[in-house]
Amino acid sequence: MIAQALFTPAQQKLLGLLFVRVNEGFHLNEIMRLTGLGSASAQRELRRLHEAGLVTSERIGNVRRFWPNKESLVYPELSALVQKTFGLVGVLSSTLAPLRAQLQLAFVCGATARGQDLPSSAIDLLLVAELAELANYGDLLTRLAPAERTLRRKINPNLYTLADYQRRLREGQPFLLQVLQQPKLFVIGDETTLQAISAFDANS
Repeated sequence: MIAQALFTPAQQKLLGLLFVRVNEGFHLNEIMRLTGLGSASAQRELRRLHEAGLVTSERIGNVRRFWPNKESLVYPELSALVQKTFGLVGVLSSTLAPLRAQLQLAFVCGATARGQDLPSSAIDLLLVAELAELANYGDLLTRLAPAERTLRRKINPNLYTLADYQRRLREGQPFLLQVLQQPKLFVIGDETTLQAISAFDANS
């Protein structure tokens, strides 16, 4: 509902492409093919975004490629809004919706969360489920397959039970400690949730 109130369908398709696959850069024909927009519609929206300073472009060879303008004053806010509504986080949130009651936490981490990923990079996703029977890696991969097709990116899930997550944290597992210190894009839960499940009794 938020996306529909703020952006036209054409704008959602264009922003969803540029602000999810943020480091790739696309020329007009690619944008038309990937979004389904017609030439006139795609050019009109690109011109508006370009004139507003939200999109930048560069001619490479015989074609002009377009990227989000990370120097724009509103880039962080617009990127976050796109991600949370119809972008990366929005897609993952819809995909994980059937598991929302069972999953305590899910967030994107790694290069994607830092905004440093490459077009071929996998999306790293950390999830914490309260009960062991819910931590079924094969079932999770099946559920994530539609999101991979939508985002055209492989998703690399790291799935923990709550008990396993807290045990690894107590043991100081380097991977987990590193992930927790870096930027995150929360899909389920938030920083408060993370702090709550990361608290533990050192004597337990």
